[in-house]
Amino acid sequence: MVDKKTEHDFIDLSFLDENLKLQEEGIEVEILGPTNKPTGLVISIFGPDSTRAQEASKALSAEIEQEAAKEGNIDLDTPEARRRRQISYLAKITKGWNKPIGAERLEYSETNARTLYTKYPIIEDQVKFKADRRGSFTKS
Repeated sequence: MVDKKTEHDFIDLSFLDENLKLQEEGIEVEILGPTNKPTGLVISIFGPDSTRAQEASKALSAEIEQEAAKEGNIDLDTPEARRRRQISYLAKITKGWNKPIGAERLEYSETNARTLYTKYPIIEDQVKFKADRRGSFTKS
């Protein structure tokens, strides 16, 4: 008996390749203000499965290990330490933003992203919301 191959003989996961490609390219997050109106700020981020996110996770793990190695460090799992690490991760996966920010005209850098997310939790939350969802990295 000859085996007939049909479209149901395998699972096509090529749609995941497109998702990975978009994660590597990054997406734009339009930042909204407290009244849910656009602020004009658009932040570009890499996806959770991107090379940049993997590097950020490794760097964050090394940072946690260094903190843990400090003798007597009891500040590893406080809410403040968790938020600091979350902001560090977000800053590392941030690709850039559309315009300089504030009177200081802050251009994108990892340090400036960390400062922005620390000062404005409303921005941090919106970026985190998109960054954590693979579904954010699909073509509309």
